[in-house]
This record gives sequence, C-alpha cells and structure tokens, in this order.
Amino acid sequence: MLGFAIAYPNEGRSVNCRMGKAQCAHFTQLRGLLNLIPWAKRTIMKLGPSNRSDISLALIHLTGYRNGRLAIDLLMNLLSEQRIRASGNEGYIKGMQSAVCFTEMPLSSVHRLVESSRCSGHPYSCYGVALHKSHAFSRGARPVIYLPDDEAAWIPPEQKWRHVRFEHGEVDFTHEREWRSPGDFLLTGIGFYVIVGSRDCENRIRSYVPSVSLDNILGFIHMETICDFL
Repeated sequence: MLGFAIAYPNEGRSVNCRMGKAQCAHFTQLRGLLNLIPWAKRTIMKLGPSNRSDISLALIHLTGYRNGRLAIDLLMNLLSEQRIRASGNEGYIKGMQSAVCFTEMPLSSVHRLVESSRCSGHPYSCYGVALHKSHAFSRGARPVIYLPDDEAAWIPPEQKWRHVRFEHGEVDFTHEREWRSPGDFLLTGIGFYVIVGSRDCENRIRSYVPSVSLDNILGFIHMETICDFL
C-alpha cells in the first residue's frame, strides 16, 4: 500500500491518498513518490524525466538562515511579496548582474543538499518554492556554466552571472545542478509549490501570508513526508 499527502491551499485542506497494487500499476512512469508532485489542482506532474534520474522538470529555490533571519521567515516574506530577491557578489554571483539561484535536482536529493551545506558559508534549508522549468526558462532562467576562472574570459560581462567556478578536485559545486535567473524573479502569473518542513510550518504560513498571495500556490510539499520514504 502506497500513501502520500496532497495539500490544496485554496481549499484549506489536505488529502491523504492510499493506493493498492492494482492502482499503482496505472502509474507506469512512477519512479518513486519523490519524483512526483501534484500539478494544476488534482493532476500530477512528474518531476523526473523518464530517462533522467539526476535532474527534474522543476526548478527549486531554497531559502536559508541569512543575516539573523530564519529560513521560514524569509520564505513567508518571499510569498508575501510574490518575488524572489536576487543576490549579488555576496551570494557568489560574478559580475555586476544580480541573480536568483535555483536547482534542478529531484526532490529526493534536496535533503542531501541541505545537509551538505550546513558547514558552508551559505547554508540551505528545507524551505522554498518549486516551479515548472518551462516557466522559469521563459522568464530568463538558464543553467549555469561550470568553468575554471582562467577559462571563462570568453563569457560576456553581461552573462558573468551564469559562471560558477569549477576546479576539479578543489572547487566543485556541480552537485547543486544550478540554474540562475538575472535580477529578481517574480512569482506572479505562474503556479508554484511551496516546500516546507512539516504541516505545522504550512499552517504557520497560511496564517501569516495574505490570502491574495496564496492564489498562485498550487500546493505544499512537506519535506518530513518526503524523508520518510528515503
């Protein structure tokens, strides 16, 4: 028996779903619960392409502890503004153009990214937003370019925000599967999911974020439920 939870923010409810073996057979593209999230109300969008297990069809932006503010507080501010604020050189963005960072890794890998970042100067947390890659691409998001600094002179100054330093055996962030978008990223006009630690965190966000800002949220993904299947 397979069980999972789907949250519908506009209806103020969550549904616990259970499927027997016969029902599971209909999900021929299922590569595990972690490669699936509900999409557009009651349909399901598969995050992982059938021939790729290392990337997904979604882009995820994670928040973290920054300047004395907790990750959930930054997430609530992001949702209220309907805007992801871009980072500059302080966020390891090269050049003069600020950018917003995303990852295309599957949901099943997010907790590993969070754990590995704890001892870094830029830790992540299990709070953020997930949106379809096609929406982000149409708004300017692109994969980063992993290159040694001394091989990146060909990148135009206006595109330096896409460059991430790579030195084999010394500096390697390729596991982050990073994408970036120049400038602030607006969440208005597109549907997206909110990643939170638990149902309690979801309830806190519901009570804090203005209802008008919840309109574009298609659902909540509880990372504690995801981790239960790992």
